Amino acid sequence: MKNINVFGYATFGTPNGFTQSCIYGNKNLEKALKTFDLKTDAIQLLSANDRIYSIRKEGIADKFLISYSVYTYAKEKNSNRTGTFIGTSLIFSDEIADENLILNSLHQIHQKLKNNNVSNNILNINHSKEFNLTNIFDQDFEKIKYNSRKIGFIDWQSSDKNVVIFTNKLDNNSIQNLFKKALEILPKYDTLFFIDSKEIAEFVSQKRLFRLIDVNILEEEIQNFQTEIKQQVLNTISTFENQKEKLEIERKKIVDDLKTQIESNEKKQSENAKKIDESKNNVNKISNLYFNFSKKYDEFIQQLKSDKKPDEVLRFYNDCKKNFEEEKRKLDYRTQISSLTNNRNTSSFPLQRPSLSEFSHHTEEKQSKNAVFLIISFVLNLLLIGALIFFTMFYDKEKKQEVIPDVSPVSQETVKNETSEKDSLWKSKLNPLPNKMALNAENKNLDLNKLTDSTTHVDEIVDLIFEKNKIIKDVYQFQKNDYADDLIKENIDAFDSKKV
Repeated sequence: MKNINVFGYATFGTPNGFTQSCIYGNKNLEKALKTFDLKTDAIQLLSANDRIYSIRKEGIADKFLISYSVYTYAKEKNSNRTGTFIGTSLIFSDEIADENLILNSLHQIHQKLKNNNVSNNILNINHSKEFNLTNIFDQDFEKIKYNSRKIGFIDWQSSDKNVVIFTNKLDNNSIQNLFKKALEILPKYDTLFFIDSKEIAEFVSQKRLFRLIDVNILEEEIQNFQTEIKQQVLNTISTFENQKEKLEIERKKIVDDLKTQIESNEKKQSENAKKIDESKNNVNKISNLYFNFSKKYDEFIQQLKSDKKPDEVLRFYNDCKKNFEEEKRKLDYRTQISSLTNNRNTSSFPLQRPSLSEFSHHTEEKQSKNAVFLIISFVLNLLLIGALIFFTMFYDKEKKQEVIPDVSPVSQETVKNETSEKDSLWKSKLNPLPNKMALNAENKNLDLNKLTDSTTHVDEIVDLIFEKNKIIKDVYQFQKNDYADDLIKENIDAFDSKKV
């Protein structure tokens, strides 16, 4: 019976505390399954005659588990603390048995487990691995596997909600009926507890961690939940109708796109004929596939309107949708027509990627232009700085009576009158213009003997002046030719044709 497992558990005190073990079925569930330990700050057994039943849902991987449990009072071996217990659980995977078979097996297994391991209401072992399992299971337990039925809920997700149902009696008939009725609201809760002790009910009410309802309110709870289910059915029908409309829009769009692509590609050369034929074939297949699946929605809606269980309809829907998606993948229509013309991606002016050589050429040209601009900017900045220095040092005569080295050409005393007359006609191109102080011929920094040397060229004289006078060089270094012209005009007799 691979779909049923049995767990035994208890509180053992120091040092093991609560432990649980799989005593029948899949041992791997010991690590995967949540513990069956009672949340004793919310609910607990208070006396030796107390019992607590529970139904719990849990999802593990793709399996849906329902556990039926019973807890009875048992003291720990070495302590007297309250709330201790021994328990047994039957865990069903994706199916359950009839409630009477479940309850009978649960009672028999639990009673034998308790008889083998509890004496005078005291546990005689220290761990669930030490449980004495002699004659725990009888032939009636085998009947469960022949009387199982599938289970399913619209919502299998954990709700983190628990409810405690109080009833005045928990005889076999009462608990069977409770198990059957309460199963209808299990999708709303994670665990349903059943008690008949007023003291436990008062304890739960005081702690207010679990919801407490009377058995008489259970019917109302079921009715409210059924109303919620009906609303979910209506919502599901609406969702299916919307999905059907979207499916038709999608089908039409895909078919129209394929037809458009086919019409465009039919104009191509003959080597595309095979691809066009395959695409035409796929149009029919895809259209039929979508049309057939679309018709299924009418069936789903009709089944829901005919009071068929939503979980069964959903399972049928999921199977149909899975087959639909598999058939779509088999057709692989997008890959087959990928080489055909897609009108959505065409353009009257297709873009061309520039070649690497063009990119390199444009890059080098741009870098060259940038370099020229940098040089020009640098020169202009130097001229601006030089001009500011010149005006600061040469035109502030009243504040600084400095003698500026000869900026203009050196004048001979014998021709001073003649040159002064020519000054009125000559206009210097130098910027800024030299001041009167700079025309002083007694400039100590110049080697005037060089000027009388018949072999000295005017360019050499300019270089000599720049070398001996850094300020003049900073101001006029980019106006060398104009400076030479001024040098000749101011000292016309000092230069002959050889020097020029």
